[in-house]
Amino acid sequence: MKTKINALFLILLSAVLFSSCRTYLTPAVLGNNMGYIPRAMGADSLKTLTSVSASYAGASAPDSKVSFELAMANVNLSHTFEKGNIAFGIFGYTGKASNNVQNNAVDNSGDYLPAFKKSITGVGLRFSAGLHHTSANGNTDFRFINFENAISFEGGDYTAFRKEIYNNRIPNYVAVTDRKVLWTTGLSTEVIWRARNDHGIKHGFRLFLGGTPGLADSFKYGLNADDYARKGNSFGFIFNYSLSVNRFFLAYEVGSNLNSAQKISLGYSFQ
Repeated sequence: MKTKINALFLILLSAVLFSSCRTYLTPAVLGNNMGYIPRAMGADSLKTLTSVSASYAGASAPDSKVSFELAMANVNLSHTFEKGNIAFGIFGYTGKASNNVQNNAVDNSGDYLPAFKKSITGVGLRFSAGLHHTSANGNTDFRFINFENAISFEGGDYTAFRKEIYNNRIPNYVAVTDRKVLWTTGLSTEVIWRARNDHGIKHGFRLFLGGTPGLADSFKYGLNADDYARKGNSFGFIFNYSLSVNRFFLAYEVGSNLNSAQKISLGYSFQ
């Protein structure tokens, strides 16, 4: 029995160590493109909001060796009807992609990628439309279903680097996609409520479930790289908390869409 346990432990340990050799070159904005768009509540006197915000976002590819840092600017327009809402947004981002391996740990066999730091730039559009129900006292909105979309266009040195790897010999332990145009779509649900004694203070929680069509099939991989693109898919989620104090708002997001991602945003809404 002890021999079997030791053998099983060695197999699991080997699997962990072996999988840690993989390097995935994914688009940087994945997991951070479905940003939060502030919307008025059903009982608010002001139904149309224009909002501007700045975000700091971080993400890591499935291997956790390639990481991303992004600064984002967002402009949104939303309108709340009696039973529904609609919103549009544009965003831009810039940042860097880093491969965090040590150069002295990389051999010359062509199996791995060396360490790198490369620039990222991008722009995108967002659209959301949904249905909601307002409580009898007007203090809570149940945005029970929203159809959400984001399309982004990514450029910069990192995107050119992915394309170069994609179009040439792919190192044995590397998986890469050359996609620079990404469409992410899905459904979300949200609850938002305002303080009973101060209607200027609002809290909200939102859950998005969706994916990026065609992304999984766009990967190429080296001979020894895990076939992540075929075994996995682009299904993802985003969980969001928002706090509004009068016209200022804060939003914190954590999610996964191939990349594991986090983002914090600070902004202001006006008529």
